[in-house]
Amino acid sequence: MAKTKKNVRAKAKSVVGAAKQKAQDMKAKQREDRLLHKTLTPKKTTTKKEKSEAKHKKLLKRFAETRKERKEERKNNEKTKVFGDLKSLRDALPSLQDIYKLVKTKQKDVSEQAALAEPEVRLSANEKIRKKRTEMVNTVKSFEKLIKDKNFKKNPREFIAALVRNKYQGMEEDDHE
Repeated sequence: MAKTKKNVRAKAKSVVGAAKQKAQDMKAKQREDRLLHKTLTPKKTTTKKEKSEAKHKKLLKRFAETRKERKEERKNNEKTKVFGDLKSLRDALPSLQDIYKLVKTKQKDVSEQAALAEPEVRLSANEKIRKKRTEMVNTVKSFEKLIKDKNFKKNPREFIAALVRNKYQGMEEDDHE
């Protein structure tokens, strides 16, 4: 009979232990539910490996999207046509041989002038800034003047070709002098 009493006590202890465990589980679940209301989404437990795989997949997806976008842009660029004939503009530009000759003559002139010329006075920082600022203002003014010009509005390519021609003719005249 002694054995039955021990078993009853052991059973009672195990029932009490199970009840305590159940109460702890209930409290933990209530606490978790309360925390879930703050985030509004159930919490997932993901491993480091899963996270890195997800990042890798996301990166590959982004690469594929950018590749697709580039392909579409290339197709669109191929579809766009160049309007007009660029032959007149190309003719206005000097050939490579002319440029080589011009550079060689300028190099000779520079070496001769360097021997004769006085050394330049170095500009202070404020003077450099002022000089750059005035150059920038002058270029902006020239662009504004160019945009407002009636001839430029009518035929921009022809106008630019004429400007380039005039500039190189002026440079050649300076070289001959």
